[in-house]
Amino acid sequence: DMKQIVQDGKVHVIFRDFPILGESSLKAAKAALAVYMINPNKYIDFYFAALNHKQQFNDESILSIIKSIGIAEEDFKVSLAKNADAIDKMIQSTRELAQNINIRGTPAVLP
Repeated sequence: DMKQIVQDGKVHVIFRDFPILGESSLKAAKAALAVYMINPNKYIDFYFAALNHKQQFNDESILSIIKSIGIAEEDFKVSLAKNADAIDKMIQSTRELAQNINIRGTPAVLP
C-alpha cells in the first residue's frame, strides 16, 4: 500500500498532475490543481477520491468529488476560472518534465 510505504519513510512521493488519458484526465488534473489553490491540504483528498473513481471524469463527477471532500462548488468554480492560466502552465511544465526524463505513464518510479 502506497500510504504505508510513504508513512514508513521508505520513499519520497511527489505528486504532479500528468494527464495522459485525454480530455477526461485533463479535466481531473485541472480540478486537482484548482483544489490545491483553494486549500493545499485538500489536494491529497481529491487525489485519492479521484483514484477511486472508476469512470471517465466529467463536470458532474468532478463536482461530486469536490463536494465529498468539503470544497464548496462556487469556491471551486472561482478557483478554476481565476487560476486557469497558472493551472495550464503547471500542466505544461509537468508534460515537459515527463518528456525530459522519459516518463510515459503514471505512476512513475524514479531511482
